[in-house]
Amino acid sequence: MKQITFKTIFSRIALSVAALSLLLFASFSTVKAQTVTFAQFVEQTGGQDFVFTNNTTSGNLNAISGGSPVFFLYQNITGLPASLQGFQSARLFVTTTPTTPGTLLAGTVTQPLNQTVTIQIIRDTPAPVGVGSGTRTVLLTAVFSPSANTPAIVGSNGGNAATMQATTPDHVVTFSSDFVGFGLTTNRNLSFSFSSVTPAFVLGSGSFLQSVSAAAAGTFASNPPPAYQIPSAAPVSVSGQVLTPTGRGLRNATVSLTESNGTVHTARTSAFGYFDFSDIDSGQTVAVSVRSKQFYFAPRIVGLEDNVSGLNLVAEY
Repeated sequence: MKQITFKTIFSRIALSVAALSLLLFASFSTVKAQTVTFAQFVEQTGGQDFVFTNNTTSGNLNAISGGSPVFFLYQNITGLPASLQGFQSARLFVTTTPTTPGTLLAGTVTQPLNQTVTIQIIRDTPAPVGVGSGTRTVLLTAVFSPSANTPAIVGSNGGNAATMQATTPDHVVTFSSDFVGFGLTTNRNLSFSFSSVTPAFVLGSGSFLQSVSAAAAGTFASNPPPAYQIPSAAPVSVSGQVLTPTGRGLRNATVSLTESNGTVHTARTSAFGYFDFSDIDSGQTVAVSVRSKQFYFAPRIVGLEDNVSGLNLVAEY
C-alpha cells in the first residue's frame, strides 16, 4: 500500500492551486484583463464546507460552524516577509442572506446575491510580532454587493457545480487585510468555484436555490496587486521603580531610556522612586540606565514587544 506523505499532500494542493489559478484567471481576463491574481485558497479536506439554506422567502449562504479549514496563498505581492510566504493554514467564513428568488433560463440556474456578501479568511495563529497590524490574523476580508449588476451563484440546472463571481465596476468589491494594503487598487474581483454540490443545483421552495452543501476553491485579483504593509510601531510605555540596595525607593534619581536609533528620554523618579516613560515605539530593544550621586546602577537592556511595567532597577552598590 502506497504511503501518503505530508509532502505528497502539499504537492497535490500545489497542483490544484495551479490548475485553479489558470482556470479562474482565464475567466478574470475576459472581464478585467489588467487584474492580477494576488491570493487563492483551497480547502484542506475537500469537505462540503459551504452551505446554502432555503428559507422559502430568503436564503442563507454560510461556511460551516467554525469556518472552512483552508490553505491560503498570497502571490504576486512584493516584500512579503517569510512568515507570509507559502501556504497559510486558515479558516474561511462567508455570510449573506439573499432575498431575491432565483431564475431558471435555458438550463441555467441563477441565484442572485442581492445583499452584501462578506468573506473573511483568518489565519489559525497570529503572525509573528512585527508582521502585520491589528490582530495579525486577518489574511483577507472581501466584501461585495450589487452595483450596475447583481452578483449571483450560477450553475447548470440539476448539476453538481457552480460559480460565484464579483467584479468592479459591475459590483462593489472591497478588500482589506492585516497584512496588505489595497489603497492603490482600482479594479478588484473574486471568483469561487463550487464542486460536489449536493443534492443538486436546482431551485427549491419560493424559487430560491434549494438547500445544498458544496466544496469550494477561489481566487482574488486586483489592479494593481496589493502591497505589503510594513506595520508602524505601536507606542508602548515603560514604567518601574528605582531601588537602593536595601530595597528602598530612591527619589530624584535620573532614569534614561535610549532607543535603538539613539534617541534618549529622561525621567526623574518620584518620592518613592517610581518612573514612567510613554509613547515609545514598540518592536525595538532599549537601554534603561540610572544616574545617582549615591549609588551605582548597571544598565538594563529591555525588549519592547508590549508595555513594560514593574521594571525594578536595583542599585548594585
